[in-house]
Amino acid sequence: MQRTPSHGPRILMTGLLTSLLSAALGGCALSIEQSAPADRTSDDVQTVITGRMNYVIDGRMMTPYGGFRPAWPAPFLQAVNLESGDTHAFPAVEAQEGRFRWLATPGAYMVGRIGFGTYFDDTYIAWPRVVLCVPRAPGRTVYVGHLRLEGTRYDKEVRLSTGTTYRSKGIRYTFKVEDEAADAPDALRRLMRVAPDMPIGDGLQAQWKADRAGLVRRACGTADAAS
Repeated sequence: MQRTPSHGPRILMTGLLTSLLSAALGGCALSIEQSAPADRTSDDVQTVITGRMNYVIDGRMMTPYGGFRPAWPAPFLQAVNLESGDTHAFPAVEAQEGRFRWLATPGAYMVGRIGFGTYFDDTYIAWPRVVLCVPRAPGRTVYVGHLRLEGTRYDKEVRLSTGTTYRSKGIRYTFKVEDEAADAPDALRRLMRVAPDMPIGDGLQAQWKADRAGLVRRACGTADAAS
């Protein structure tokens, strides 16, 4: 007998993610960041960050991105600013090489979501434990690296203790940040990083409420990540 596995845990996780990113750790704002024009540099209010973000599935880069299958949609990300508690949504990367040039509010960010779709879609990634540290850098741009979303497809039969079996398939992701120095030789470097020790979900919310400054230091190494 085959059946679809229970979606209870997935629905619960989706609810936690939606709750955290909507409530923004107790904040009330959703900020929509914009792409930065080629001639724009950072000022005291917003920092221009550049880099790349790409799906790499079974060793293959999924570019060029597109709106219809078999093309994959270009990834975007949402992240929580650990200083303000607000959620920031960043635009989708460009189609050919996954490049981005975004205006970002300075601060320490924990990425909560990458990609379009729902929790059940292969293109949707929840809480990848990626940290983004955006300093103030008037007159300059900040290079944050190439975030590779490295996925491996799986398709296996699962047998429960009751004897019931079902097929489990999907993509397991790992994450890597590369410094492609030639892309931004004159930029200030503040690479994104994979932080497996950072809390997510309810744990992130609890630690943010207990010690916001400590969580910022843990993420970005200074009391004021925006400096």
